[in-house]
Order: sequence, then C-alpha cells, then structure tokens
Amino acid sequence: MIWRWCCAWTLVLFFSFPLAHGGTPPFPNFRPKEYLPPVTRDEVEVNEPQFFEVSDLRPDPGSEETLLNPEYIQMPIDHFGNGSGTYLNRYWTNGTYYQPGGPVFLFDSGEQNAEPLLPYYLQEYHGLSATMRLAKRYQGLAILWEHRFYGESLPFPVNEDTTADQWNYLTTEQALEDVIYFANSFSGNFTSSLASNPLHPSNTPWIWLGGSYPGIRGALLRIRNPLTIYAAWASSAPVQAQIDMSSYYKAAERSLTRNCSADWVAVTKYIDDNLQMGSNETVTEMKYELLKARLSGPGGNTTGADGLTMEEARNTTDVEAASILMDPLKFYQYYGFQASLLPFCNILETYNYTQAPVEGGLVASDGVEVAFQSFLTGLAEIDYDSIPGNADDPVQDLSWMWQYCSEYGFYQRGDPNNPLSIETSFISLEYFQQRCNEAFPIGLPPAPEVENVNKYGGWDMNPSNVLFTNGEFDPWRTMGLASIEPNAPFRTPDPTVPACNIPPPYSTFFGLTHSNMVHVSDLRVLLTPDSNHSDFKAVGFYSPIAQEPFYAGLGLFELALDEWLPCFTPGGVIFEQ
Repeated sequence: MIWRWCCAWTLVLFFSFPLAHGGTPPFPNFRPKEYLPPVTRDEVEVNEPQFFEVSDLRPDPGSEETLLNPEYIQMPIDHFGNGSGTYLNRYWTNGTYYQPGGPVFLFDSGEQNAEPLLPYYLQEYHGLSATMRLAKRYQGLAILWEHRFYGESLPFPVNEDTTADQWNYLTTEQALEDVIYFANSFSGNFTSSLASNPLHPSNTPWIWLGGSYPGIRGALLRIRNPLTIYAAWASSAPVQAQIDMSSYYKAAERSLTRNCSADWVAVTKYIDDNLQMGSNETVTEMKYELLKARLSGPGGNTTGADGLTMEEARNTTDVEAASILMDPLKFYQYYGFQASLLPFCNILETYNYTQAPVEGGLVASDGVEVAFQSFLTGLAEIDYDSIPGNADDPVQDLSWMWQYCSEYGFYQRGDPNNPLSIETSFISLEYFQQRCNEAFPIGLPPAPEVENVNKYGGWDMNPSNVLFTNGEFDPWRTMGLASIEPNAPFRTPDPTVPACNIPPPYSTFFGLTHSNMVHVSDLRVLLTPDSNHSDFKAVGFYSPIAQEPFYAGLGLFELALDEWLPCFTPGGVIFEQ
C-alpha cells in the first residue's frame, strides 16, 4: 500500500484530490492497500478450505462448522520496559490441513485492517493463496496476523486526538516484537508448556509470508529473530528506507512507450515552468483547464465542470493543479503499463484517435501546446475519478502516515533534475515534511529516522532462508534488493536455492523478478471472476492481469522449503526476546 492502492505500501501511493471545487488535497497516502470487501459464508464455494476453531485444529473434513470470527492475544503495549498496559491484538487461524509436526505459515496483513483479507488468504475465495497452498503441501497451520494500530488491534483509539506519547508505541521495533511475543505464546489447543507445545517456534518452523511493507517485516524478522522466524517469502519488499524516493515514478516512466514518455515529460515541464514563471492570467487559465479536464467525462461531456469558476482556479495551489497530470498513474502500481496507462497513452498520442501516432510523439511533430491539449483530453476521456471503490479508512491512513513520517520516509517527490521526470517538481521533500508536521505537530523527529529500519542492512541485507520476489516495473522495486537505481548496489536475483541457514553470495540474492509485472503480483491468484474484482480499485497482493507470477513464486518457494525444512531441529530454542 504504500497503494489509493502502502506498504504496506497501501500504496494508493498517489495524490487523490476531492472533486468538490475549492477542496484542499489530503496528504498523499503511500499505503499499498488491499481493497477486498467482506465475504459471507454463502458466497464461498463448498469445495474450498473451511475456517475452524484453533481448539479443533483437525476438524472432520465433512464438517460444515465454520469460523469467521477472530481470535485475540493480550499484547503488551510496550515490550521494552517504558510503559505498561495491554491491548487485544487480532488474528485468525485455519487448521484445515494441519497435522501435528506441521509448520506454521503466518501471513501478515501489514498496514491495513486485516479482516477483508480473511476469505481470500485463509479461505481462498475465487482463487488460490500462497499461504493455504503451502499449508496444504506441508500439512501446516495458517495464520492471518493484524498489525498494531490497524483494524481492531488498537492499543489506543486512532484519531486526531491520539497523543504523541501514544503514537510513540507505533514503531518498527514494537510491531516486530509483537510477532515474537505471539509466537512464543501461541499454543492452539495444545498445552502452553514449551516442551510439549508442538506449535512453539522451538518445536516447529514458523514461516512468514508478506508483500510490500509486510515483506519488509519478514526480512527484518529473519535477521532480527532467526530462531523464531525460520523462513520468509518477502514479495516486493522495499527494504531500503529512504527519505527521498524520487525513484518511485521512474519505474512507471521506464514502462511507457517512447512517444508517450517524451510527451508526458514535456507536458510536465511545460506545466511546471508556466506555473512558476507565467503571468497571473496564464497561470489561472492553465489551472482552469487542468481542473476542467479532471471534472469532465468521456465523449466531451463537460457537465461535471459546469460550476467551475476562474476564481476557484485562481485559488488552487500550484501543487494541486500540477498533480492533476498524475491522475493516469493512480492504478499503475498494480496494473502496470498495458492495463492502466496504455489506454491513456493511446488517446494522448492520437489526439483522441483523430490522427496516427508518430514515433517521436506530439511535441516533436506539433509542439508542446498541442500535446498539452491532447493530455487534457486524455484526462477527461479516461475519467479515473468515476471508477467506483471503497472509502478511505481514517485509522489506516493516519497510522500509516505516522509510520512513514517517523521512520520510513519514502517521500515520492518530483525531481526537477531528472530529464525524464513525469512527476511535477512542486511535490518536493519540503512539501512532504510540511504535511507530516501539520498532521503530527508534536512527537515527530525532524525527519524520518530511516536508520531504525536500515540498521538491518537495507540494500545490503543478506539473510538466509528468505525468498525475495519483485516485479520488473514495480515502483517499489527501486527500494528493494532488485533496485537498479544509481545509488543501489546492483545485486541480481538468483533462483538457485541456497543451502538452509546459509546466505547466498552477497552480489546476488535468492529470488526472481517477474517480467513486466508490478507490485506484489504473486501471493494470490484469481481464478474465478467475481463482482469484487470488476474494477481497478479492487486489487490486492496479486496480479489482476497475470497468473504466472503466483505459480512461479509459489513453485520456487516450495523448492526452497523442500531444501530448508529438513534442516529444522526441534527443541533447540527456548525464547527469543
């Protein structure tokens, strides 16, 4: 998510301004969010895995008894001795395939309410999930875990009145330690005695699955607590926390056709230059045209902009106006170029199908003013704002904002020094930090403390027993081990399974990069179309346009577990703190 899709990472990762005239843009949300509506029992096909009480880990296969209700653990608010108190942290289990001695597979929901993921990742509604496929293959127990400060796992109410002292319990370390505390405490229907509890991580492998921000968490836990988390699949994990993430939209630009890229870059610079140096009349007129394009609809329908006035355009900030050029990128993170950007580029390059495209683009053949007008037509014709979706969750948005403002950064600024930038330079580092400070006037560090994350290695991390997968054009790949950014170490993925508990050679990492894919394209596969997946906003930790990444990633992780699981020695660990 993050996306809206952040992180979890939620994204999604885009500026989304209200359609009402005169509205102010909310701070961008980086959360790569999973949009999945709740599912009732009668919507699930009868041959799919069922939910069962953890106290009955091996139900009668013919039983119709199901459980969609969560379980809770009494979690310390503070694991490190600076405060007291507990809260209820929510999780779910599925023991359909469990046999004593089987591993525990924990799927982390990350920076969002976990409940909508339940039928898709523990029940495989209309498809398959990696978590349940692995549980079936290795006769394991599946767990869906909810992150503190999200969903119902709230140490404190999350709203505009949440205090700085309360926010200080939402940190990378506290959230990681939640998992360790849970693993050491969880016993299912078995005795809580360590020696006789087959589900304790000293007696059976705990295996982590997560994408985006949860992918980061899996990699960090394998380094931080290798005796608790035995193996991990980290999909699209941006493990390098960095304040300046101007690289985010570089990945999108690389995926564009060359004529569309040339025109997008030129129009972005044209708008930025005019808003900075144009006359008041020119600036107001340009803002009016941008706002009108956003408010208009396909087929030349401008009724949505009937109430728009020049006064409203004059009062629109430069960053609000210039960011409208980024509307076509709203769904790029999950759909990639062909599904989300190509329709817009086709309109742009053909002037709405009134002329043939040229290789060099409209700017080269007709000038930047013509390209700008065609860009406006594309914004109106695609009409992204009319695509239905769910409302934002203020708890999730605020909690994730605290996380990136305090520790992760990932400020997706426009870079005026990048000759191929398709993002306005009005979105600056200063702008991001200002909005963070406005949201949290007390308690934030002067800048995100990215060292809290990067102390585990960042781009240089090299854990054993971890699979890293990425999408070729994923914007978050730029902060992952597969990054090709100039300041990255240029490590290459190697699908050769390393020996158990042995890191691969540093110049490589164990993993693969899915060709032409974008963000978290491999943790679930949709097999049966349904109404919850009928529009661009209904996506999650999977590719809505390809099934191959799921099978490729799952197959490689199964090969790895076939190698690693026989090395596990029960009874060798007491507790990790």
